[in-house]
Amino acid sequence: MLVGMPSCKKAMKNVLNEISSSTGMDGSETFDNAETLNSVKEMLLSKCDTEKMPIYRIFITEIDECSGRAQTVNVGMLNADKTQTFYQNFYFNGEAMPINDGNDSADATPIDLSKFDMNVIAKGIENAKALIPEGYSYKVLRMLDLTNGTTRLTMALTKDGEETVSNAGQTSDVYYDAIYEIDNKTGEATDKN
Repeated sequence: MLVGMPSCKKAMKNVLNEISSSTGMDGSETFDNAETLNSVKEMLLSKCDTEKMPIYRIFITEIDECSGRAQTVNVGMLNADKTQTFYQNFYFNGEAMPINDGNDSADATPIDLSKFDMNVIAKGIENAKALIPEGYSYKVLRMLDLTNGTTRLTMALTKDGEETVSNAGQTSDVYYDAIYEIDNKTGEATDKN
């Protein structure tokens, strides 16, 4: 069973805005591929002192509904003695926002980012796509939540032949959210719907 049935409303946009968004010139990136995921890893390794503040969660979500594009990476961190959580947002260009207090449990397990293989996550995304039910098609990756051991992702799917709905001169894309979980070591995907 697929979750929800929101719609992505198509609005008239300035041609230049449409071009910049589709090419990533707006500073956003699609994050359903190994290239972007590896750049996220390298950026975090260069910006974060994982000895002082171990990373336990990497959260990426799309900036605009059904765009499949993200502008920031939200990172959950622990203090060195693992008694308090914090979070920080990083832009894809490496710019960092201030560190904020988190409200997650401090018993989270850190990720050894230096040994983490983002290619396995990209493989897992492809494996999740192979689990999409017949009669549905992949639209975009909307959310990726990477923790130690597993990665949870939400994909937007369209029902074949029912991709849009029109009413009163307005046309909207129709999609369904589907949730999958990836084993971070093997890339094996599991349907969580």
